[in-house]
Amino acid sequence: MGQQISRIKNLYKYEDGDQITPRMGVSIDEGFGLTQYWDEQQGKVVNTDFTKHPATLYPLPYSSKRGQYILPETQGQQWYYNNPETETAGILDGNGNVKAAYASLFEKTTIVISGATYPALKIKGNLCSAQDLTDKHIYYKSTYRGKPFTCSERIPVQTTVGNAKEVLISLTTEDGSGSNVLSNTNRWVEMTAVLQRAGASISGATFQWQKWTAGAWTNVTSQLGVIEVISSNKIKVYGAGVDGEEIFRVVATHDGESLYKTQQLTDIADPYYIYDGCSQAGDAVEEGVDVTFHPVVYDRTKNVPDTSNTWSFSYQMLNMVTGAQVGSVATGSSFTVLHTVLDEEKGVSVVISANNE
Repeated sequence: MGQQISRIKNLYKYEDGDQITPRMGVSIDEGFGLTQYWDEQQGKVVNTDFTKHPATLYPLPYSSKRGQYILPETQGQQWYYNNPETETAGILDGNGNVKAAYASLFEKTTIVISGATYPALKIKGNLCSAQDLTDKHIYYKSTYRGKPFTCSERIPVQTTVGNAKEVLISLTTEDGSGSNVLSNTNRWVEMTAVLQRAGASISGATFQWQKWTAGAWTNVTSQLGVIEVISSNKIKVYGAGVDGEEIFRVVATHDGESLYKTQQLTDIADPYYIYDGCSQAGDAVEEGVDVTFHPVVYDRTKNVPDTSNTWSFSYQMLNMVTGAQVGSVATGSSFTVLHTVLDEEKGVSVVISANNE
């Protein structure tokens, strides 16, 4: 019987300028997200106010060779605000402390994940103001055994007069990390969705969970030990419910309006995985740059390209917020995302599927 596995690569447009998969973890009070809502009538942030509910970001890079999360090298590490390519955007000074210019916004800290201590950056000040209501980006650069990588996280900013709605998904995991990665030690991820207005939860919404399967969104049904529907807004996903990397979506309906939120899950216990062969090291793509993929399927136990099966590849792009398909399905040994697509969509998830049937 044939097998199908998937790999997902997120690509963001930014204007400011061994395979290690750069991931960024987020820790924040339950019920709060990274989006900052600026109320134009009150002239202030109404949610999430980081002075009251700080957010902690931490790099959580994954090494395909070691088959586990790895600790970045702290020597030479740097956090960046909005632009990962300029020294002035570096948050830490030469002694590894937060520069005076950023002291009101950030705090250097650490976080313990599964017994390991990771470097972290606490966002303790609001990043938007009446003079600057653009989305913000936080980057982390470091190395692992000399190999560089860059993690990134977007802080969305929205203006509101109290009516803007957003769907928020919170993750609870077996190992307590809040990560979206399933493993032999993190066997399930529980996802809870809430509908918020200007960052405050509202009642009366209905929810429907979906999974991207065979090129279409299909409603999630409860299956013991695979995907369990706990309640209309909460599902529990086990390793058996994820092949490689896959995308879930929740549809929240309120007052006749449907809103969407997508969430990726990864299973690193599968025997095969896809090396995406991406020309872009990180997720942030500079203006005018095309991104090309040359994927290869690897045998996870040996960490070498799989030669016992013949794999064919297909590619789909989805809008990162709504999950709407962008363009048509493509096939072949390579695939290119044009910078004009990122200009229009702002961010896409490239779903690479490998099939050996």
